[in-house]
Amino acid sequence: MIRAFGWCSEPFDPLSPGRLCRGRERWLEGLPDMPPSRLHRTVMSGAVFSDDSARDALRGFCHAGVSAGRLLLALFPGTSLWAFREAGDPRALPAKMLLEEDYQRGIFGGARSEPAVRWVAQPKVDEVDDWIVGEKDGLACPRADGLVLVKGQPSPALLEKIFLLTGYSEPDDRPARRYNPTALPLMLEEAAAVVLLHLDKHAPALALYTNNPLPDLGMLEATAKNAGAFPVPFAIPPMLARWDRALYELRMHWDSAAHGDFPIPPAEDSGGRWSMRRRMLEAAEARQSSPEEEEPQGEE
Repeated sequence: MIRAFGWCSEPFDPLSPGRLCRGRERWLEGLPDMPPSRLHRTVMSGAVFSDDSARDALRGFCHAGVSAGRLLLALFPGTSLWAFREAGDPRALPAKMLLEEDYQRGIFGGARSEPAVRWVAQPKVDEVDDWIVGEKDGLACPRADGLVLVKGQPSPALLEKIFLLTGYSEPDDRPARRYNPTALPLMLEEAAAVVLLHLDKHAPALALYTNNPLPDLGMLEATAKNAGAFPVPFAIPPMLARWDRALYELRMHWDSAAHGDFPIPPAEDSGGRWSMRRRMLEAAEARQSSPEEEEPQGEE
């Protein structure tokens, strides 16, 4: 099986945030009268698959084999990493919490409610990957809604802005509604970066929101290689894109002389749609290099 790490870096407009995860997730309605702002987003995800058709792919950041905590702290040295959750399970809470608020959470679609805990806590570096999926060794553990990178610890003002981001979420709805995009500029007034966990097909993808583009995207490629994952740049966020198309486009620009043969094996049935497109292109180039005389067509 091939392990891959994919990413996309793009501008982000909180007033026009775009789609999320093919209908599985949507944004909450934005705050009224928010001034225009321009942010940047770097979405990272992973996959495990057997060939370039990626039909059997398991998708999500956890499948890249990259340590989320180590990567985030390397991208923002000198900061500390804090996780937050709006409706945490009282049976799976962090051992130490900066913020703990117990309340009764209404269950979507009915008059019933259940206990919930709003919390903010600092995970250990090696706990971040477990908190992203909410599971460790087959058992439930704290599950975060997202993370912030700050110097020191979150201020009371930032804690209020985290509530604006997630306080009216409906994670159990279909499609899920978890984040208010217009709260992101407010949070980035005090945080170096905000990490949201957008849904991918099998596990969350990491979306890193910042005021400015990351200065060195080469670190993402180096991180993937160090983790034994094949680095794959995407034109659109990975949770919206097809892995087979991204692999096809990467193969088309692959420099075999510099990097050797393309490391992803082709599918036995020629790879499906995108490989068929490649064969059609090669056939067209072959016809152009040796054109045949066309028979004259008579008038109707």
